[in-house]
Parts: sequence; C-alpha cells; structure tokens
Amino acid sequence: VDCEIVERCCKFSVFGARGLGVRSSAGPSLSKAEFIEKVRQSNQACQRGDFQLAIRLYTEALEADPQNCILYSNRSAAYMKVQEYHTALDDAIKARLLNPKWPKVGQFAQ
Repeated sequence: VDCEIVERCCKFSVFGARGLGVRSSAGPSLSKAEFIEKVRQSNQACQRGDFQLAIRLYTEALEADPQNCILYSNRSAAYMKVQEYHTALDDAIKARLLNPKWPKVGQFAQ
C-alpha cells in the first residue's frame, strides 16, 4: 500500500460524511469544512511519510463520521505502513463490514 493509493482513496472521503455534526463522547463535533480539512491533512501526512500523524488525523475524522468506510480503509493503510498489522486488519474488517463492496479492503478483510 502506498501513499498514492491512500491519497486517491481519500479524495472521496467527504462522500461518506453523513455523520458530520454529531457530537462524539471524545469532544466537540467537526463542521463539514473542518472534516474536509482533517482529511486533507491526513492525506498530506501520508504523502510526507508521517503515518503516525495520519493515523491520529484519520482517528479524529472517524470521531465525526464513524460510519465512513473510506476513512477506516485509509487508516488501515497507514497502520500497515507502521507495521501495526493487527490494527490494520481490524480497520480493514470495519471498512468491509460498513461497505461489503468497497474494493480497497477486499484483499485484507476476506
């Protein structure tokens, strides 16, 4: 999995942003603009090779949209880069459960 794949995948993250504005127990909700910015920052962190930051930012975005299979898929890819394979698999499975037809995680979660 490389950053280019993660970047292309993330461009569609806002499509799944149906849960925005919902307050999570971890803190205040994100506006749509804040959510988009968080995903953009995640993409940039991944491109720079800062996968730990990307994981943190994807986690924050998931707090605003916990049903977003794309964010789980992207975070899974970042976890793969830092060799946290069990956590990567957990996220791949979550992505697949949320959207069984999502092709990016089929090879990991089957």
